[in-house]
Amino acid sequence: MLTLLLSISVATVAAAPVSPGPLQPLAFLAGSCWAGDFPNGAGVDTHCFEWVYDRKFVRDRHVMRGKKPDYSGEMIYAWMPEQKQIAFWYWSSDGDVEQGVVQAVADGLDFPEHHLTAPKEMTRRARWRRLDADRYEAIEEQRDGDQWKTMWKVEYRRQAAPKP
Repeated sequence: MLTLLLSISVATVAAAPVSPGPLQPLAFLAGSCWAGDFPNGAGVDTHCFEWVYDRKFVRDRHVMRGKKPDYSGEMIYAWMPEQKQIAFWYWSSDGDVEQGVVQAVADGLDFPEHHLTAPKEMTRRARWRRLDADRYEAIEEQRDGDQWKTMWKVEYRRQAAPKP
């Protein structure tokens, strides 16, 4: 009887869904890799998202493979309770460091204006729009005076198997 009760308790705990809490806007990405073709045959960018530390953070590792040597980076997303927002930190293989925030919007995620470490005068923003369960579109823009110019637009597709 004790074994049966223990089995039921363990099964109930195992079946209970784990809520991603304040990182819910990133949940559709986590546990999958996503790949997209950059314009003009520049290469394929693959991002792999995973929950880390008991779903307290989301890690995004990516690699861009194409005409030039591979470019890679890693981003960590975290909930900042005092600011009541999701923040990110990004490090790249060429030494760039970025930090900023993520805002959930009805159809995806916005990455408001943030500044790159080099060159210091470069200001960027991005928008990720979920197209369906297996696709999202990313648009990267750069400030040029008072105007925003699109740097690139890529449609990412969920990959069948994780690719590092």
